[in-house]
Amino acid sequence: MIKINAYYYDGQSSTQVPVVITVKQTGEVLISGQSVEIKTTVKLLKISARLANTRRNIYLKDGSKLETEDNKAIDQICGYFDRNILQSLLHKLEKNWSVVLVALIITIIFVWGGIEYGVPFASKWAVKSVPYRVEQSIGEQGLESLDNWLFKETTMQNSEQRHLQKLFDNLVINSEKQFNYRLELRSAQKMGANALALPGGIIIMTDALIALAENDQQIIAVLAHEMAHIEYQHGLRSLLQDSITALFMAGVLGDISSISSLSVAIPTMLVESRYSREFELEADQYAIDYLETQNIAIEQYSKILSLLEQVNKSSHQFDYLSSHPTMDKRINIIQNGD
Repeated sequence: MIKINAYYYDGQSSTQVPVVITVKQTGEVLISGQSVEIKTTVKLLKISARLANTRRNIYLKDGSKLETEDNKAIDQICGYFDRNILQSLLHKLEKNWSVVLVALIITIIFVWGGIEYGVPFASKWAVKSVPYRVEQSIGEQGLESLDNWLFKETTMQNSEQRHLQKLFDNLVINSEKQFNYRLELRSAQKMGANALALPGGIIIMTDALIALAENDQQIIAVLAHEMAHIEYQHGLRSLLQDSITALFMAGVLGDISSISSLSVAIPTMLVESRYSREFELEADQYAIDYLETQNIAIEQYSKILSLLEQVNKSSHQFDYLSSHPTMDKRINIIQNGD
């Protein structure tokens, strides 16, 4: 027989009543106190898992509950009647620092592996299920948002715009996919010399980038690179990776409330996204292959990247380099072909 001092709550009010819980070897349970007299059995009780030395809750079938600080007695009851076996084991493991350390290391490896390998794999698979109209809508909404807070109308002459559009049309005609490509020219002081690909087929080039380029071949090289991001759906995959990462971390940390803010952040994610090294090299190779088919020297591509690096090196704007990392390595690969 085990007797435990506890507090009784009837489930209707916050009033606590001191009671004594008597547990017999047969499993019978008597809960007695002022105006409280309850008979039940251990099988009908729901005993909460132990958390260090905090108060333990015991729930009755009628919605009332008991609270007690006598964790040792509760552990004896659980052990004798084979209750909460898994929770009891976890509590023992929690007190073992070596086990806690191993669990922490495993958790870190799991989180790192999930983000490094699991998330990219999941996004590559998930992007195949996204209808084109959804991808196109994301791009349109992204452009609208960027126009509202970042871009201004281009200052280029109509004749210059028509010339750039012709270069663009000659490029996208080579696409084997059904993207509704279009070129958008914008002025953006904060963004500087930049080009940006949005999901669905929209490519944006700033006046500053056009002015920086020494010739049409360099502009074509940048357009081909951005076209590759659309062809391979890098923008959509980046958005999915960011979203899946947020969902993954919310699951790990238990913070689901932050997920609703993802849709609001999409325009910012589009302009500030850091493409992975894999995406960048893939887009570079696409651009190189296209330039070769057009008999354009690869040096024109590395030259425009070098010019972008020089003009934006000390800039704190949304520059071309911010979304295109490891520029030195990329230029070296383009020039040397390794």
